[in-house]
Amino acid sequence: MVAAAIVAVGLTAAAVLASTLMQQQELNAVTLRAANLQEQAAKLYRLDLRPDEIYRLLPESCQGGSTPPANGYALSFSRAVATNVAVDGTSVALEQTGCILVFSNAGGPARTNGVTITRPSVRVKYNQN
Repeated sequence: MVAAAIVAVGLTAAAVLASTLMQQQELNAVTLRAANLQEQAAKLYRLDLRPDEIYRLLPESCQGGSTPPANGYALSFSRAVATNVAVDGTSVALEQTGCILVFSNAGGPARTNGVTITRPSVRVKYNQN
């Protein structure tokens, strides 16, 4: 009887541990997908695409703004700021913008990650809001 109780406690502990490890794996997968999505958005922005074009091209369900849809991502770009940098006596025009990604966290609060993107400002095609 005591041996059966010890085995039952051991099995319960193993089940709880397995459940916790699976939840952690799911959270890691969501965070990794979000980081990958933001990296892809930054690369597309550096290729001179507009934010609305980027939303359509990304492989995950993504929308502009700061509130993510259920099981989705919200991506926003700040207004680009132009700066000039002198390199070997030559002025190079750059623009920097912030990219904020908000994603839902499996039943928990939404998580936010921000990066700064810099690209050469060769021409001005549009004006971001």
